[in-house]
Amino acid sequence: MKGSASSTLRSLAASTRKAAVSPRAFSSSSCSRDVALEAEGSVGGSRFARHAGESPEDAFKRNLKDVQTFRRRRDALKIKTPFIPPQSQSSVHTKPGPTRASLSTLLATGAALGCSSSKLNPVFAQFVYANRSGLSIIDLDQTLPILRRTAALVRDVVKDDGVVVFVGTRSGMQRSLERAKERLGDNGYTTAKWMPGLLTNAETLFGLEPLINKSYLPDLVVFLNPSEAAHGVRECTLRNVPTVGIIDSDTDPRMVTYPIPANAQSLRTSELILGTLSLAGQEGRRLRLKEAEQRNRKPNNRRSGENQA
Repeated sequence: MKGSASSTLRSLAASTRKAAVSPRAFSSSSCSRDVALEAEGSVGGSRFARHAGESPEDAFKRNLKDVQTFRRRRDALKIKTPFIPPQSQSSVHTKPGPTRASLSTLLATGAALGCSSSKLNPVFAQFVYANRSGLSIIDLDQTLPILRRTAALVRDVVKDDGVVVFVGTRSGMQRSLERAKERLGDNGYTTAKWMPGLLTNAETLFGLEPLINKSYLPDLVVFLNPSEAAHGVRECTLRNVPTVGIIDSDTDPRMVTYPIPANAQSLRTSELILGTLSLAGQEGRRLRLKEAEQRNRKPNNRRSGENQA
């Protein structure tokens, strides 16, 4: 019994000495294991392998140096490489121009939602992207360039000292119409109700003098809901006045001269389009006043030169 007990104690002591000699520093903590795994993943498994005649402690120290070198190079690369934003994001905070409407703003206002597919006008089918949940989805890839061209048209009309009339008969448009009138100054007029005979019966409303000079005719009329002001569109057509209108999927786009395919039932869409066109008119008015100021400066410069001579 004593011999067997002593042999058991000797074997236990031997195993304890083996555990003390084993690479405890190499695998005694989770940090060491993480470093070893990182060394294996970054430096390579072949370098992590123990060389011939190398002790586990020496192998761990060698791989630890490799890991530290790898980390220093990685951190130096992060510090030396500056962050350069893409070119498309360089002007995020700049104020967009009047003709720079975007697809995101049109989508946010619900401009792509048309009327029911059963009410689709056959002529409007060219502006339909697809049908979803019984609704016609308007192709905004066509709406966006049309809106930009229309804004450029309004800008050029006001730049040539033309008169633009904005017509919005739906409730809730009064504030946007007033703002558009302020932007265009004496080149813009707004109305919430089209008076019958405003153009076709002008002699009764304005007298003969405006009729002779044709000063009662506007240069451009913008209808925010042309389907509800069809008599106004008809009068403009009879007097050869170009018209702009927000055309929904249930309306014939040939109704106006310059159709803008969009959701005419949405007030947000109408406000966006009205704001874009009025800002374009404001830009045209600014250019016209700037050119007039430059023309007035030239005679003054000539007179001052003659006086000096």
